Amino acid sequence: MTAVYITIDTEYSAGLAARLGVGAREEVFEHSITCRTPDGDVGILHQMAVMDAHGIKGVFFVDPMPALIWGTRAVAEVVEPILERGHEVQLHLHPEWLELAGDANPLSGRTGRNMHAFTEEEQVELLAFARDQLMRAGAPSPTAFRAGNYGADDATLRALARLGIRYDSSHVPGIAGSECCISLSAEDREVVRHEGTIEVPVGSIRSHRGQRHAQITALSSWELAAALRFSVREGSAMLNIVSHSFELMSRDRTRINSIVRDRFTRFCGSVAATQGAHSATFGSRPPRIGDETGAATMPRNEIRTAARVAEQLVSNALYGAS
Repeated sequence: MTAVYITIDTEYSAGLAARLGVGAREEVFEHSITCRTPDGDVGILHQMAVMDAHGIKGVFFVDPMPALIWGTRAVAEVVEPILERGHEVQLHLHPEWLELAGDANPLSGRTGRNMHAFTEEEQVELLAFARDQLMRAGAPSPTAFRAGNYGADDATLRALARLGIRYDSSHVPGIAGSECCISLSAEDREVVRHEGTIEVPVGSIRSHRGQRHAQITALSSWELAAALRFSVREGSAMLNIVSHSFELMSRDRTRINSIVRDRFTRFCGSVAATQGAHSATFGSRPPRIGDETGAATMPRNEIRTAARVAEQLVSNALYGAS
């Protein structure tokens, strides 16, 4: 059986909060978490409804850093519906929130875009703060982490190990030049122990430029379904898919991106309908050293690639570049 991890980075937008002002919490919530539009919501409640309809459990990497300016209740409003519907909450962290924190900054004014901008000791402080805020918001003690912008480094993994957080999923071999600074290469696509932490790479498929990451906005429905079938046929242990709480919206977060919304729904349907595949979480089926996390050895299909490029051009024209 191939375990399919649908992981959703769930976050208020720090950029939007900076632009609208820290008093606009409800508006940022509606543009980042519920993703409200005139035609309905497509944020985490919609994503969970789709997964529930197909018997799928998701992993929601929740960023608790907005508690710095809005308090624990702002995070609890994200955590509670996820847990109520039986999905998993894990830890996410965007250090950009430190710039808005003022005197509440736990690092005494130090700021940075990514985790790797900080020393190991500072990262321990940030991760401990974020973990504690997540738990105050009602989440169980997290066992897995993903850095905002994938911006982790080896010090992040050592810090996680010191805090007893067993898994990281910040290494994304399918993005050339990503903001991840973990000392693993694009060839490191299996679950591996690194710097004391178990690294669970984001999945990928072979593309005309090497590898392409397994993200809902990055692959077509055809490619996602093909990757799932290939993983099952090859007996791959897992397929690690990434998405975001706001990913089914237009780039300006005012409208539904119907192409990506339908792609998410179809992929959930593929997981439910594919014999030999099942959804999994870090709790229900912990990743194991040596697990392949994607379909990187699947032969490249020029027609699938061309169809995806054409679809992305249409999506970008209608809804903005993703």
